[in-house]
Amino acid sequence: MKYFTSFRTTVKISRYLFRTLALLLWALGALLSAFYIISQLHQRESDLRQEYYTSFAQAQAYISRATSIIREIKYVAENRLNAGSSTMETLNGVFAGKTGKPDMLPLYPNTDCRRADADADYHNAVDSLSYFLSYWKDSFSDAYDLNRVFYINGENLCMADFNFRGAAASMPKSLQEQVIKYRNARQNDRQNDLYWVVPGARGGSGNFYLLTPIYIANKLQALLGVEMSIRLEDFSTASSLPIGITLLDAGNMPVMSLSEGERKASALNNYPSPASYYGYTDGYKNLVMKKNLAPSSLSIVYSLAVNQVVENFKPLIFNALLLNVLSATLLFMLAWLFERRMFSPAQKNALQLEENEQFNRKIVASAPVGICILRISDGANLISNELAHNYLSLLTFEDRQRIIHIICGQQVNFVDVMTSNNNNLQISFVHSRYRNENVAICVLVDISARVRMEESLQEMAAAAEQTSQAKSMFLATVSHELRTPLYGIIGNLDLIKTKALPDGVDRLVMAMDNSSALLLSIISDILDFSKIESEQLKIEPRGFSPREVVSHIAGNYLSLVVKKRLGLYCFIDPDVPLNLRGDPVRLQQVLSNLLNNAIKFTHSGCLVVRVYRDADYLLFQIRDTGVGIQQRELLRLFDPFVQLGSGGQQQSHGTGLGLAICEKLVNLMDGDIDVESETGLGSQFTIRLPLYQASYAPQVLSSDLYGRVCWLHVRNAALEVYLTRLLGAEGMMVKRHTWQDIDHESVFITDDDDAPACRPRAWIRFMVNHIGPAQEMSDGEWWLSTAFADALPLLLLKICRGDQATAQALPAPSAMAPTAGDLNNDIRILVVDDHPINRRLLADQLESLGYQVITANDGVDALGTLQKQSVDIILTDVNMPNMDGYQLTRRLRGQGVQLPVIGVTANALAEEKQRCLDAGMDSCLSKPVTLSVLQPALAHFSQQTRQQSPADAG
Repeated sequence: MKYFTSFRTTVKISRYLFRTLALLLWALGALLSAFYIISQLHQRESDLRQEYYTSFAQAQAYISRATSIIREIKYVAENRLNAGSSTMETLNGVFAGKTGKPDMLPLYPNTDCRRADADADYHNAVDSLSYFLSYWKDSFSDAYDLNRVFYINGENLCMADFNFRGAAASMPKSLQEQVIKYRNARQNDRQNDLYWVVPGARGGSGNFYLLTPIYIANKLQALLGVEMSIRLEDFSTASSLPIGITLLDAGNMPVMSLSEGERKASALNNYPSPASYYGYTDGYKNLVMKKNLAPSSLSIVYSLAVNQVVENFKPLIFNALLLNVLSATLLFMLAWLFERRMFSPAQKNALQLEENEQFNRKIVASAPVGICILRISDGANLISNELAHNYLSLLTFEDRQRIIHIICGQQVNFVDVMTSNNNNLQISFVHSRYRNENVAICVLVDISARVRMEESLQEMAAAAEQTSQAKSMFLATVSHELRTPLYGIIGNLDLIKTKALPDGVDRLVMAMDNSSALLLSIISDILDFSKIESEQLKIEPRGFSPREVVSHIAGNYLSLVVKKRLGLYCFIDPDVPLNLRGDPVRLQQVLSNLLNNAIKFTHSGCLVVRVYRDADYLLFQIRDTGVGIQQRELLRLFDPFVQLGSGGQQQSHGTGLGLAICEKLVNLMDGDIDVESETGLGSQFTIRLPLYQASYAPQVLSSDLYGRVCWLHVRNAALEVYLTRLLGAEGMMVKRHTWQDIDHESVFITDDDDAPACRPRAWIRFMVNHIGPAQEMSDGEWWLSTAFADALPLLLLKICRGDQATAQALPAPSAMAPTAGDLNNDIRILVVDDHPINRRLLADQLESLGYQVITANDGVDALGTLQKQSVDIILTDVNMPNMDGYQLTRRLRGQGVQLPVIGVTANALAEEKQRCLDAGMDSCLSKPVTLSVLQPALAHFSQQTRQQSPADAG
């Protein structure tokens, strides 16, 4: 128990540890993602810093270039001013005509620049500077974006404007302000150069001014200045980010900025105070770098809104967040699945094991059988409940040793022993391991009650077997005792019907024959039902034609149907198989019983027998227009020994076994039977049998019937539909006759008495009262029974061919009439029977068939007769005193006599017939034996005897 509790606790702790591990894995992934994003931000910041410095280098290069330009121009101006007047004149003469004269502009409105122009030194200095700047204009002004060069006399403040762009001469206001600022500055500040920027109309561009003094002998001689185009776009490298650029003056005030459009987000409200700065401002809203553009007093500021940087990182941040969400979902799903597949089942199993352990202990303690664990090595009892302990204490030492030997041998898994108090004990065992030892788990059960029950069941089985044998013996006795006298009645009546009888006597004979046939039917039903109940009736399947079976039954009952003034319609569909495997005898018995009942309970109207195929089944349908069956009685219709009142009519004579036997026989043939009925409208029985080994006729249309025209004038709708389908299958053209003129070569088919107006080639009338095959009543007029409607194609073929030798559509169903003649007088038959009446009757029947007859009283008498006279066939009774038919046959076969031996028995059981065949008989006949049964049976053996006679004679 402690183990299961510890295991369950371990599983619970493992579950929490696994969840913690999954959470730590997710946190590690999130932390790595955050580190990666931060590192990317720092890398971007480093890239921006490098970009800032690169851009600053471009701005610094611009200031340096401007300083270099002013330094070179200043150097030239100082040299010109230091040169003597003769030298200046010489230079002026050299460069005369090579440059234009600059514009002279007064610095103040009241300044007279004409006086300055008259000053020879000023004039010479301006002219020599013009010569030098003309060279610069052609070579360097475009490259340096140099717009103007200003030369201002230090005394008269007149400005010489050297314009490189051809613009109109003007005095820049900022230049005037800066000159005034310079003149008003302290002496020490006058040594420095002045730098300033004037913004232009277009944002981010303007003019850059640089003003430097020229001293000659520590005396301010002139101010030299330049004007250059400045564009802040040139102060930044190509970048995908909208970096803002601002120029600051010495007072840290913006003089020009590039912050329009997308760069507007980078505009700053406050600028850092230090001359050099790199970092974030406004609470990390902007990344700013400020640098002084030496040697000027200007500073340049590069700024970028942090949200612009973050904007570029949004996909990365979104992907990182999405990856973390997905990884978290995946991890927790995996954790959930793992817990569900591993921890939850393990915890559940641990709980179940603990419960099972408790449950098993309680079961073992309260089990109604003994349970113990025996050590295989020595048979020691390790664990046992109280009942097992008591059982084991009742075993002797020898029994214990035998049990241990059987357990170690592992040949069986149980052993039965007898205890000291004479109780039967069964020990069942299985091998297992317990405490690292090989053990056997044994279950001890007291089977004394079961042994006694088995002995009682064996006694009951023996009694049941005796009862079954007694029942079979009773049936055999009843069959023999009833059929033997009945044979005397039926056989003699059969002989009487072959004689000429006086008027009135034939009616009495017919009544006696009907009563005896009814009695025989009742006996047969009882015996059949008894054989079915005792499972002695077997189906004998063989190949047969369902068409022949139905036609034979229809022919047998047609006369009875016509006698009751009913109509019998047989519809056999064209797709019914030609042959089928089954038991035709039992099928004929079922159909005959159903048709007989339909005739019995139908007083007007008709009966319809239909045979058609439905998928893999063949259906036989018998419908009548009789009194019908009440719905409440349909449930008991197939119960044995039940006779139902039909439509208020009194119950018919019989045993009430007919339908019960039909249902049993159909079930034995793997089929089923169904009934539909309505009081006053009739009943319909349907039999469905499987199509075992069905074979069909080849679908070859007769060339004589194909394409021929036949006219139908049929009042019966069902008959018309059937004939249309039947003739259509033969390829004929079927037309409905509406009393129009028809072709003389056509065939007219009707079920009415009205003749067609024009004489056709043939006129076929379907008659319900016509018995027998198709018959030509007059020239071209044929009568055909509705019971043989399927024979219409054969009749049409006969009419079309005009062959009078063609077989008729259907042989006439008639009783077999025995005829005595000289055909069988060469065959001598020995009749052996102990009953004198039956012996005499059998002899009379054989003589009526033309055979020579010798009789014997029993088997011993028959052996003596055979020693004196020669015979061809032996017809012997089975049950006789002294020597029965079995012993007689065995004696003859033992003596080498191979004469045909036919047994005659009153026992109708199948075992009796098989017993006859096993004894050596060639055939077996059941009493009562009629002439219709004797004639074919003896004809077969007579033919064999005649074929063997010439060979024996030779």
